[in-house]
Amino acid sequence: MAFRRPPSGDGNLNNMSLVHQNWWFTTLLIKSHKFCPPLDRSLKCDVLIVGGGVSGISAAAEFVKQGKNVVLIERNIVGGGSAGRSAGFLTPDSELELHQLVRRYGPEAAREIWDAPLRGIERLVNGIKNFNIECGLVEQDSLFLGLGKGGKEAVAEEMECRKSVGFTDQQTYDEQSLKTIIGAEGFSAGIRYGGTYGINPLQCLQGFKVSLIEHGMQVFESTELERIEDHTAYTRGGSITADHIIIAVDKLSPSISPLANEIFHAQTFMSVSAPLTDKEVSQLFPDGKQKQCWDSKLVYSYWRLTGDKRMLLGGGNAITTFMRDAWNNPGPIKRVIKEFKQHFPFLRDLPFIQFWPGLIDTTRDLLPIIVKPPTAPHMQFILGVVGLPWASFAGSFAARNILGSADEDYKKYYHYFSNRRHFTFPAGLAKVIGKPMLFSVSNGWAKFYQVDKHRDTEAMEDEF
Repeated sequence: MAFRRPPSGDGNLNNMSLVHQNWWFTTLLIKSHKFCPPLDRSLKCDVLIVGGGVSGISAAAEFVKQGKNVVLIERNIVGGGSAGRSAGFLTPDSELELHQLVRRYGPEAAREIWDAPLRGIERLVNGIKNFNIECGLVEQDSLFLGLGKGGKEAVAEEMECRKSVGFTDQQTYDEQSLKTIIGAEGFSAGIRYGGTYGINPLQCLQGFKVSLIEHGMQVFESTELERIEDHTAYTRGGSITADHIIIAVDKLSPSISPLANEIFHAQTFMSVSAPLTDKEVSQLFPDGKQKQCWDSKLVYSYWRLTGDKRMLLGGGNAITTFMRDAWNNPGPIKRVIKEFKQHFPFLRDLPFIQFWPGLIDTTRDLLPIIVKPPTAPHMQFILGVVGLPWASFAGSFAARNILGSADEDYKKYYHYFSNRRHFTFPAGLAKVIGKPMLFSVSNGWAKFYQVDKHRDTEAMEDEF
């Protein structure tokens, strides 16, 4: 007898049963990973990394490679923050499309900025392969899908911008030709390009952790930074004195630095399905090639297959995206699932089994902040990084600044990643309209209207 899934009842949102649990944490139950106990003593080292996400691990790898004595502390487990709650997309697209960067900076600068996450992808994929990390690495082309007339125009604009900066690997599709590469309904156009991947981000970071420990790095999990005094960082159980300190955390406390006021949080929701059948996969990708997809809405939906053929789906709505604190109600993701199934009616009986929320850290203009305080040149902060490839580049960039091997990158990127770059709406406006409203306004402005200019480089020499 052929197996058939029971109907999921998704026509009624209230009938959809979802377990509130991060799927990536579920996958750790069948993998053996070393837990690193909390810090319980005082240490000295060359470099202290605070934060075990992609930025922190990427920075640590640069120092370990140079034989430095490195200590990393993480308040959760390595990968347990924003990175380990993400969809695991390895694509340069995050909150900003290339055409939005071209509008803001022009083709030459946009290509310069875009190269940062492209290098981040290369670093991550090479590291995964070199260390033989099992994390569901799958090559998946990126596919941006337009909705309606506005989405069709956005696809055309993205195509022109990719040409203007020198890319040649992209291909566009109209509504009819899209059906040859993805079994979807209701999209008006699409643009596709390669060199992108999907991973299990939590297993990836845990794998890097184990490899770096084997190369001499010390890691202390469940260890939260309480304060920093000069070169010494204090935790509840001990202290670490270091020549250099990199802070790469996703929820910076104002007691550590006033830079915390520069960081905003966009809430998204994720859900994962039961495995798809081979027939469903072939219907989903008629040309036999997997893609990671997102649409053209302001609060966009995004999806891809995991390494074990589960549908990973994310999204939200305009209200929950800009809330101050995380909201654990499944209502928003249920609506995203319902909308997704309208585009893919052959998956209407596909059960989604788990959901989890996450708070994406970002800045007012959606580009990261990488900064060295003028009064504390031994410290660097990596904040507001959206996207795993961007974080990989940011961690490497900060570490190489300390090692003295990033001079050319420094000249390129401090224009874009300084905390003192021009922001259209001042941070102080949050006291008047509230931080969520300020972020909502800034987010829309950065995506659709903002235009930036280069500034005098000599006036910025103290920014890193």
